[in-house]
Amino acid sequence: MAYATFRIPHTIIHGDDALTHLSKLEGKRATIVTGGNSMRKLGFLDEAKAQLEKGGMEVQIIDGVEPDPSIKTCIEGGAKMAEFQPDWIIALGGGSPMDAAKIMWVYYEYPGYDFMELVKFNFPKLRTKARLIGIPSTSGTASEITAFSVITDTDNSIKYPLVSPDLVPDIALLDSRIPSKMPPLITAQTGMDVMTHAVEAYVS
Repeated sequence: MAYATFRIPHTIIHGDDALTHLSKLEGKRATIVTGGNSMRKLGFLDEAKAQLEKGGMEVQIIDGVEPDPSIKTCIEGGAKMAEFQPDWIIALGGGSPMDAAKIMWVYYEYPGYDFMELVKFNFPKLRTKARLIGIPSTSGTASEITAFSVITDTDNSIKYPLVSPDLVPDIALLDSRIPSKMPPLITAQTGMDVMTHAVEAYVS
């Protein structure tokens, strides 16, 4: 049998008020990538921004990442980061903003990189400019600890699973207050997602 590797973030921070760890990061600038309005409406976006500013960082917010994020969203997000030059990229929300943040990161560090090379799993070496933190708002996808990103080619209606060990976030920050605010239906749906992943892992 061929050997295999298993990789998760070097640091996993969990528990109530885990967001306060953001104030301990070292750097000058941070970009928060998030989805719709839920993280703003519930106050977690403002709290994350305040914690980063408490640590002395300037903060950029890239919001409005759509479900099933597109190639266009990732390239545009990378260009915005290139203007701001963050030391940290903070992905806050569900799987979509986390998946998008991972590929925005590629386009921040390597503007103009050929997306089809990513499809072939030919990733450039990341962490030349920034590191990544995943802060999930839901359960199930576990994008905050994985090497995967799913990005959609909207022109051709194709979803591409992209994989690279470099995409594993440096820190997974699990603040238990955030998923506790999920609506009951989303809690049930993502709970089934977790159970499905667990069964898949067991039978594998």
